[in-house]
Amino acid sequence: MQGTKNPMKNITKSVYNKRGKPASNNNGFQVKPVVNVGGTDEPLPFKKELVLLFVILSATLVAFLPSLGNGFVFWDDPEYVYENPFLKDFNFAGVFSFSAFYMGNYHPLTITWLYLETLLFPKGDPIIYNGFEPFWFHLNNLLLHLLNTVLVFYVIYELLERKGWKTAAVTALFFGIHPMHVESVAWVSELKDVLYTAFYLGAAWFYIRYLGNKNFKLVAASFFLFLLSCLAKGQAVTLPLLLLLFDYFRGRKYDKIALFEKVPFFAVSIIFGLVAIQAQAAGATINQHYYSLNSFFYGFYGLLTYLWKFLLPINLSGSYPYPVNPFKPLPEYFYLIPVIVSAIIFAVYKTLKYSKNLLFGFLFFMLAISVTLRFLPLGDSVVAERYTYIPYIGLFFIVGCLYSKYSVIPRWSKAAGIVLVLVTMVFATLTWQRTKVWKDSFSFWGNVSETYPDYWRSYNCLGQEYTKAGNYSKALENFNNACERDQWAPPDPFNYRGAFYVDYLKEYDKGIADFRKVLSLAEKNGPLQLEARKNLGLAYNKKGDFVNALIVLDEAIRIDPEQPVSYFLKGIALTGLKKYADAETAFTSAIKRSPGFADAWFRRGILYTDNMGEYDKGIADFREVLKIQPGDKKASVNMGICYFKKNMLNEAIEIFTREINADPGDGMLFYLRSLAYIKENKFVQAFNDMTRAKQLGIKIPDRDLDDIGKKAKSDSSGRSI
Repeated sequence: MQGTKNPMKNITKSVYNKRGKPASNNNGFQVKPVVNVGGTDEPLPFKKELVLLFVILSATLVAFLPSLGNGFVFWDDPEYVYENPFLKDFNFAGVFSFSAFYMGNYHPLTITWLYLETLLFPKGDPIIYNGFEPFWFHLNNLLLHLLNTVLVFYVIYELLERKGWKTAAVTALFFGIHPMHVESVAWVSELKDVLYTAFYLGAAWFYIRYLGNKNFKLVAASFFLFLLSCLAKGQAVTLPLLLLLFDYFRGRKYDKIALFEKVPFFAVSIIFGLVAIQAQAAGATINQHYYSLNSFFYGFYGLLTYLWKFLLPINLSGSYPYPVNPFKPLPEYFYLIPVIVSAIIFAVYKTLKYSKNLLFGFLFFMLAISVTLRFLPLGDSVVAERYTYIPYIGLFFIVGCLYSKYSVIPRWSKAAGIVLVLVTMVFATLTWQRTKVWKDSFSFWGNVSETYPDYWRSYNCLGQEYTKAGNYSKALENFNNACERDQWAPPDPFNYRGAFYVDYLKEYDKGIADFRKVLSLAEKNGPLQLEARKNLGLAYNKKGDFVNALIVLDEAIRIDPEQPVSYFLKGIALTGLKKYADAETAFTSAIKRSPGFADAWFRRGILYTDNMGEYDKGIADFREVLKIQPGDKKASVNMGICYFKKNMLNEAIEIFTREINADPGDGMLFYLRSLAYIKENKFVQAFNDMTRAKQLGIKIPDRDLDDIGKKAKSDSSGRSI
């Protein structure tokens, strides 16, 4: 059109010097022209920026609001929060030690953050969740998610040199409300996800700032936040790859400076990557059962699933089982998945001649999610929604660029706005509904069982929850489903059902049959088979079959001679066989391997007291129990019994009195104290205690009570009854 200015004219002048070579900015960077970087809209005034963020955060807050009414979920929450040993006895140096692995992870900053939460948050009912109040933990996760949403906006905004606020806004909006992000926010245990992301995005923002202002202080700040991110979660190791991607997007030349400044980042990434692998191996999270050539195809299957769930986030699940039996040949369609993924990658690459936006966003996604794809099998889940928390930013960026492009074309602008509003409403609604699934263990695992009705894990966890609720019929129903409905059920559900039979239903033969089933399925010396042997020994002990218990436990000790529980159970079996000296040796072996093993100290104390007549040794062991577990009633009472048997009656009465004051409803304590009073010829006190014991349900023959009553009446002390 005549008279129309060339829109690229000024851009060309600003990027190229008069000789036609790339111009250097004041910081010495070689800058190449950036084609269609996500919008040419002018930077927003600060007030409008705040209004825009307020709208995005409001939508995010509303979508996740139900999470504040949720409780804890039986899916790592007990171990991470109200049963976490690190929080009960926090030691800063111990937590940050490179050997301090927990739940298959090395994340000392997350553990420290949790500890600070326990100090700052108000306590709840001590009977429920050990006094931990879930509201505050959910609020913490939600606030971090809101912070991360803001950081996503500024990372993209800065990446686009503050000229693409629409792209940044859409990216942040979808990051905030996408249903696949519910797991990272509504699951208390995924504090590590929202926490590492905050430092990760902060590091990215400082680095992008550095690209426009060559101030190495910004690189130092980026490196520091990256280090904190790695200390919060191992998945942070992907950041150095994204730094290279940022360089590419901003047209920076890969010279010596650009590469050298990344060396500390990659060094830390390698170190924490190796530590993460070691932690996974230590926690038996790396599933060697599933590792085979098939893992190559599982990795591509996961990648395709993540892409599909990005577009259509339905049928979501807190746990995704492998789609086929990992131990059998793959169906033919699986071999097409790498071809489909390769075609998608090739198609994305071909768009480079039009714009680098699509390639950048897709590479962002691929690099960020690469370390979580199941090329290396971890656990029995092939996909996890939490792994998309950062990677989806790249895909959201693509959507943002498309909206920014079409929103300024008159014939498409209205349609683009309508689509944006509709998708926002759909995603926010799905997220609202999905957040409520995480309300408690029953709703969460019930949803998993509905999505995957033949998956053993959901029924297994429901069985454990019903057991804790005292509904044994529902518990058994779910344990049976776990064992029978999943045609590829691993040994785990049989182990759990066997323990349920033994501990709660007292059906020892059924428990033994389940443990035997585990031994027939697991690898010979695997951790699960060792656990089954210990459980089998326990079942035989409870059944009174001490000979078979000893055979099983000796085999467990042969496989792993450092397991204290095996020696402990062996000590019980030997006690049952009246081999008291050997039992003492077994209990002592358990204590040597685990000095804090209170049950081993207690059972050895019982052995000394009841079977060997060595009361002083018994008293010493009960004292050790009280050091480990102050206020332990059983240890205290048995110490009193030892004093009674040694005729140290004052000491015995003092202990029984202390325990009565702590628990005045325990009739046995009154009965024991009455026996001590009888030995001291204090028949009035003895009669009063024995009468109270009988009132509290202790079976005492009337003849015995009458006899003590007669002696009390003739008590020379003259005290009234």
